[in-house]
Amino acid sequence: MAPSRALLMLTPARTPAGLVTDLQRAAGNAAVCQLLTEPHRPSPSVHGGGPSVSLHGDTTADYDGGVSKWVPKSIKRATGCTECPDDDPCVHAVGTFSVAYHAKVTITMPDVPDGLSECQQRRVRAFLRDVLTPHEREHARRFRTYDGTTTHRVDFTGCGMSALQEHLQSIHDTEEAARHSAADSLSAAIDPFNRPIDLDCQD
Repeated sequence: MAPSRALLMLTPARTPAGLVTDLQRAAGNAAVCQLLTEPHRPSPSVHGGGPSVSLHGDTTADYDGGVSKWVPKSIKRATGCTECPDDDPCVHAVGTFSVAYHAKVTITMPDVPDGLSECQQRRVRAFLRDVLTPHEREHARRFRTYDGTTTHRVDFTGCGMSALQEHLQSIHDTEEAARHSAADSLSAAIDPFNRPIDLDCQD
């Protein structure tokens, strides 16, 4: 029979140790242990979010600036100039001016980092082979759009060979700067390139 409310109120306060002793007497040690301990609840298992590494290649272009060639067809004294000095008389030049451009492209690939497991090394090598190398080769391809030879027909009238030289140099400089800038812009268009490598794997 359950004790009455009055009996419960008159029962002397018991210490925790005393309560445990009473429970053990009434229900046994096994039951008391079940009441006093919490079952182990392991943390949920989560796949992914493991370690990663980010590797970058380096592709550079060394532009040669262009190598020019002037092939005159005719150079004659002319009268269409004004104020030419005596040592640079007025001339009329007709010919072909060509410039050959070349970029020396160098690709530098990163090494596999130290301290990785065999599984992680395989993942890094696969990334270098299948992802990063094609990306750096695309940089190289875009840099090499600088390469090529241009040809200009020149029909020039000016004060002597020095004026002709300045005219040809202006053609060369303007064209080279445009090719250089265009190749750089093409290469820059595929960056930034950030592809982390998932190293959450086991051998």
